[in-house]
Amino acid sequence: MISQGSDNSGNLHEFGGKVDIRLIRVLLIFNNRKNEEYIASMVSHQAFEVTLCSDTSKVPNLIKGTKFDAIICEVNSRSPQLEDLLIWLSGLGRSKPYLIFSIDRRNENSLCTFIQSGVDDFIFNDSKEEEVFSRLKLMELKLKKDKLLKESLIKLRRDRKRYESLFLESPEAILVLQNRQGKVIGVNRSVRTILGYDGKSLLGKYMSLIFPQIFGKDGYASNGEVISGSTVLQSIPYRRPDGTSISLDVMMSAIPWDSGYALMMLCRDVSSRHSKEDGLISESKKKALECFASGISDEFGDLFTSIEGNLSLMESKSLNDLDLTDAVKSAKLACERAREIVLEVSALRGNRGSKSKVRVLLPQLISNTLNFSLFEFDRIKTVINVESSIYEVEGDEGQLRSAFEALIKNAAESVTRLRKGDGEIVVEVKNLEILPDNEYSIHPGSYVHISFKDNGPGLSREEINRIFDPYYSGKKNGRGFGLSRAAATCRSHGGHISANSQEGYGACFNVFLPSFTSEPRAANVDSNSLRVLVLDDEPHICAIVEKSLRKEGHDVYCTSTGKAAIRAFEKSSDFGKPFDVLILDLDIRGGMGGNETLARIRSIKSNVKAIVTTGYVDDTVLENYLEHGFSGVLTKPFRITKLISTVERLGKTNFSN
Repeated sequence: MISQGSDNSGNLHEFGGKVDIRLIRVLLIFNNRKNEEYIASMVSHQAFEVTLCSDTSKVPNLIKGTKFDAIICEVNSRSPQLEDLLIWLSGLGRSKPYLIFSIDRRNENSLCTFIQSGVDDFIFNDSKEEEVFSRLKLMELKLKKDKLLKESLIKLRRDRKRYESLFLESPEAILVLQNRQGKVIGVNRSVRTILGYDGKSLLGKYMSLIFPQIFGKDGYASNGEVISGSTVLQSIPYRRPDGTSISLDVMMSAIPWDSGYALMMLCRDVSSRHSKEDGLISESKKKALECFASGISDEFGDLFTSIEGNLSLMESKSLNDLDLTDAVKSAKLACERAREIVLEVSALRGNRGSKSKVRVLLPQLISNTLNFSLFEFDRIKTVINVESSIYEVEGDEGQLRSAFEALIKNAAESVTRLRKGDGEIVVEVKNLEILPDNEYSIHPGSYVHISFKDNGPGLSREEINRIFDPYYSGKKNGRGFGLSRAAATCRSHGGHISANSQEGYGACFNVFLPSFTSEPRAANVDSNSLRVLVLDDEPHICAIVEKSLRKEGHDVYCTSTGKAAIRAFEKSSDFGKPFDVLILDLDIRGGMGGNETLARIRSIKSNVKAIVTTGYVDDTVLENYLEHGFSGVLTKPFRITKLISTVERLGKTNFSN
């Protein structure tokens, strides 16, 4: 046997992005030395590795020792040795080398017989070089094609095994269903552990027997949805054959199958997750209840202490009339605060809608509330961005104003921790179409989206989870009722509120209110409504004045001290929206009265329109109110119609000037 090597560089070929540097090994079996040398030179010229052999009986041992890719065998006649070789080669199956017979042209009639015996190609002994080269090139191409095919088959088998392992060993129960009626044609091992059924026993069964709440008549789910495409069902109650109950998340997806499609059904046991979630919810409710109970007890404890103390003072015979009056007033204030707390707690019942809902255009309401809410704070930059046309909403304007005020003040208190002048609050108002399966878990439809963003220190995860709980507050000595009441107001208006934040990067509160109209209206923030500042230390007087004027469409800001009134007037001028009319009570117990307050305000703006109110009809200021800078008088008790007409008369005069 003679082996001849050749230069490897001629056999570098690119296939599938990889370089194939393996030589093609060819075994030559020739008896005629001349023919052998001729074919050997041709094969070597193709950069194939050539091995020579003259005895067909030695071929099996040669092939067992060396993997040959091809055999070129000289055939003069069909001998028994040749028959044995063909039989042995056919037994190799896919490992059989590529077989070429070199025959005499006179034996051309034997080609069909040889092909049936497993011969792949032929060359003639007297073939020219070009013909031999073409047959060798064809052999090379077929060998490489077979090699790629074998590699692809190996990869397919490997991938199939992997996918079978993924399917069979998946921790979720997986079933393959033949049609939407749910006939089972395949299951994995987790079906036993999760669903409690032996996999083989389910084959051929219909899932409507196991999941009647999913697979109803004709493949329709209980909600009428056709079981096809992609379907996700959460927290489905399931009872195993042994009687144990679990909760499942079920996912179904259509997959190609034969000439049509099948359904892949994945069942995940979420019972443990639900137990943990229930535990977390229970713990969260417990903390919220503890916080609420602690806050209520502290509030009412202080109030009852005040009431009891003042009643004890009233029992004392040493009190003069003035002290007795102060004690009664303090007790009344404590009772008024108790009433406010009861109303605040009642407001938390978000499912009780207001009976006084009207159509509200939010931009103007939010703009005025933004300015009024920041009178108590210094040097906070505000930005309000409003779309050109905004949907109207149906709601209680007072409740919505209180909710927005709570959100704005919460943002303001957050940014006051920054250096003065660095705080910023951005309010954005826009229309939004909410789609099904949205991230907010609210009904799809048209909404007005209001966002309140600040650049304060932000909120922690725990604060976000509890920010809307009653009496929870991140502020020292804070009551924590405002945001919980805002959340209740959103719920009672069919809306939604959420908070998101990253510590160190501010917070954002998002409010979604359902639209009342299908067509948006121009968001005109400016209007002819009056802006009225009220100074009175009697809460019930402030309440009736505010309610009456707001009902007429005017904006009202109430203060109980002269100092607060002056500050509010200054801040309104800073915001570029000064008050049009002032209503000032002459007598503020223990503080600056209306006369002195107006004098200081007139030093800021001399032509301000102010109304003096008092219960003392013989006061000298009433007789000469014009000399003191007032433009009108309201003597307590006054009629509401008189209040409204006086305010609007002075306000319109202000507009005309």
